[in-house]
Amino acid sequence: MGESMRYLSALLVWSVCSLVLPAMAGTLDESLQVAREINDQGAASQKTVDSLAAKTQSLLEEYQQLMLDSDFYATRKQQLLLALEQQQGRQQQLQQTLDQIQVTEKRLAPLLLSMVQALEQFVVADLPFHHPERIDAVLVLRERILDPGLSLADRFQLLMEAFQVELDYSYNLEAYRTQIQWQGETRSVECLRVGRLALYFVTPDGSEAGFWHSQQQQWQPLPQEIARSAMAGILDGIKVAQGRVAPELLPLPLVTEWHP
Repeated sequence: MGESMRYLSALLVWSVCSLVLPAMAGTLDESLQVAREINDQGAASQKTVDSLAAKTQSLLEEYQQLMLDSDFYATRKQQLLLALEQQQGRQQQLQQTLDQIQVTEKRLAPLLLSMVQALEQFVVADLPFHHPERIDAVLVLRERILDPGLSLADRFQLLMEAFQVELDYSYNLEAYRTQIQWQGETRSVECLRVGRLALYFVTPDGSEAGFWHSQQQQWQPLPQEIARSAMAGILDGIKVAQGRVAPELLPLPLVTEWHP
């Protein structure tokens, strides 16, 4: 009896297992398949999430860079606007300076011309040494002063150079050969210029000598009472001016006081 019961129980268990196990196996396969699909979907979702996160980070970095660029360009814009404003201020100052220069040129141009005229009158009335060359130089200077192609500074410099040349004549001793009108004829003579104090001449043979009388504007002979000593002084002065002897004190009379 006991054996029969055990046999029946085992048979019953085997029957149940033979019916249940195949069904459970199918269900397990389906569960595994579902689990694999879920894992695959999870992995794909994670990849999507990672991709979206990377794109988000990239967009964030790009946004931050744009913000930095925006600040930079805003600052640069302010700098450029400030520089432009300063340049405009300098341009206005330069324009004002140019306007003042034009006004100055309009005022100085007649002044320069009047100075040239004064220089011309001075040369004409001065001692007649190198007269043609000096008068020609003044005429050329007048043309240069009237040249609109020259700047005011260049014209002023030319005028100052001309005045300096004339000023230098006042402080040197010079001997030169020239021709003068003497006693109704043209004579070749040796002249001695003592600054602008006096201008003497002596003939090549040393027989005649004279001086320029500024008031009468003509050559005059040396007074008889001092002719011999004055002649010797003139000849010595010519030697000094030519560098033939060392400089020395010359016994030359002040001829401006003579009234022959």
